Amino acid sequence: MSANDFWTSHYVTVTDPDEVARASRRLRFTAGPDSLELVTFAQNRADPNILISQGSGGPPHIFAELAYHLHLAGYNVFIMPKQGGYTVDQLMDRHRGALRYIAREFNDTIGVYSEGLGGYIAFYLALAHAPIRSLVCENSPAIMTEQAYHDALLIDGGPWTRTVRRRRLMLPFLRPLSRALPGLKVPISSYLSWTDLIDSRDDANAIERHLVRDGYLKDPDFDHWYPLSAVMSLMTTPPPAPLDQLTTPTMFVVASDGPTPQYIVDLYHRLPAVPKKLVRVDGSVYWMLSHVREAATLVADWFATTLTPSGAATTGGLANDVAP
Repeated sequence: MSANDFWTSHYVTVTDPDEVARASRRLRFTAGPDSLELVTFAQNRADPNILISQGSGGPPHIFAELAYHLHLAGYNVFIMPKQGGYTVDQLMDRHRGALRYIAREFNDTIGVYSEGLGGYIAFYLALAHAPIRSLVCENSPAIMTEQAYHDALLIDGGPWTRTVRRRRLMLPFLRPLSRALPGLKVPISSYLSWTDLIDSRDDANAIERHLVRDGYLKDPDFDHWYPLSAVMSLMTTPPPAPLDQLTTPTMFVVASDGPTPQYIVDLYHRLPAVPKKLVRVDGSVYWMLSHVREAATLVADWFATTLTPSGAATTGGLANDVAP
């Protein structure tokens, strides 16, 4: 099976896979010395743009179907290369390269939809006043040096119980080990168990079992190991600016069975009074993939009101808006 056959067979759940594949192409951009690819859905260079940044391990095509539905809503959509075991600072540089490329080759009206690890990076970019006009963070972000965040990573409960217990055992050893052997690779599954997080609800379970068991775990392009330097950077990288300097319209999407949900909600309430919105969804970390149409509508509607200058002017009423 070719790489193209794999993602169309395993990561497209509600759409004609051939239709999604025909609409996609790959564009190259540079970030420092690296030449990288953006999986792209674009037709009109004047359309507003969305950059998608995925979570740990995932190659870009896990978000191809969501990207296609966002494209159908009127956006040029670009998916970052997989995060690849780079540190937070290195990933921020890669994202800056992608943003520069999109602004130069298309236009500078750019929103970012991010999930998991991608959300941590995108939020720090917004704090650093990168050229992002609007932001969506799903199952993320965090101020990575906060004790409250470190504590939240170790809270037992629901599908995260086994993962949290592993983290408790590992962390005392990982901290000194990462200083001595930063390049040592550890399995992502040791601190993030993919299969434990599959939604048990009937409407999502079959889709997510297919995505994870048949897709992620068998995908030759999926990352299964990260160096300790990358893993520990998620707990040691300070924010580029204080939280009160955030000026980017921001929506947090918090899955009921996602990581650190209460911490993310608390962080949302600490955001300054920029246009902001908190949305809670009943589901797992894979909600945006097992509920593609709902996720695309949610993200497209947010960007419709915050991304363009005319839309941004109407967003004042969204501050402190908490959706059920």
